[in-house]
Amino acid sequence: MADPLTEEDELQRTVAELRQEIEQILSDRQQAAVANQEQITHMTGTILALREQLERMQAEKQDAVQQAIADANQEINHLKSTIFAMREEMEQMNIEKQRILQQAAADSHDEIMQLRGSVVALREELERAQFEYKTEIQETRSSAREEQRQLQEMIAALREELEKKNAS
Repeated sequence: MADPLTEEDELQRTVAELRQEIEQILSDRQQAAVANQEQITHMTGTILALREQLERMQAEKQDAVQQAIADANQEINHLKSTIFAMREEMEQMNIEKQRILQQAAADSHDEIMQLRGSVVALREELERAQFEYKTEIQETRSSAREEQRQLQEMIAALREELEKKNAS
């Protein structure tokens, strides 16, 4: 029979390991979110830099418009198309970012729910093991009391027999 304290210690150690795994998973998720936010910040900076560059180009083109109105109109139309395309791309990026964040949150929620289920199952298993341990102890004590009673009866019978032999 395994030592009950060892089993209990092992179960407690397992629960502690599971808690550490949960904390590591949550930490990993937070680090991933931070990395995603850094990428978004970098992309936003790039977009702002591109906007500034476009604004400078428009200013330069304003001077060129005075010299060649036809060429300037063509360039303005091209820049408008570029801006529209960039806005569309930014909107798509924002939509994708939101989708990724929602998926990450849903995945995290699912994993947390699974881990909670595991914790509940482990807790129930621990309680069952404790109940079985207490039951075994009670059965062992009951058996020991019964054996003690039988031995006392045997001692009394042997004592009585010995007294009869000594009396005769």
